[in-house]
Amino acid sequence: MKRTLFLLFLFISGFAGNVTLAQVDDTRKATLSVRATATVTDNLQMLTIRNLDLISPPILDNKIVVPPITSGFAGMFKIIGNPNGKVRITFLQNEVLKEQNEGMGEVAAQYFVSEAFEDTQFQSTLLQVGEANVVLSDQGMLFLWLGANLDLSQATPGLYLSEFIIELEYI
Repeated sequence: MKRTLFLLFLFISGFAGNVTLAQVDDTRKATLSVRATATVTDNLQMLTIRNLDLISPPILDNKIVVPPITSGFAGMFKIIGNPNGKVRITFLQNEVLKEQNEGMGEVAAQYFVSEAFEDTQFQSTLLQVGEANVVLSDQGMLFLWLGANLDLSQATPGLYLSEFIIELEYI
């Protein structure tokens, strides 16, 4: 039976509940908020330890870069399931976010995921493609880190919405 877990990320630029400003250059300002929710199905669980932080990293050359292996801003998740269980992880790697109101701007997003049996982010292994078959530890755990590269060079002030989906299923 396929067990699926969806993790939703809404990238919001514009009028968010908690507004944080990040200076892009002297004339443009971007507002960004990340919300994550997880739905647990059956005995495969995914716990959010730390949300992906796209507000705090510096903006350099109109880019926000959060590597999953080395950045403290990377999202962190813990998968809990059957000991030594085999799990397929599927996720979106690239997308273009369109400004929702005027449709003038774009943000190019590239997502990266790394994994490890223990909470050892700097020793985690990068998943090279948008799908990987992994094995849970003897204790039935696996840690994931989510990073992203956002290209803001074509962004205009406004509202940008996105849904990042990661799917987990026993195989």
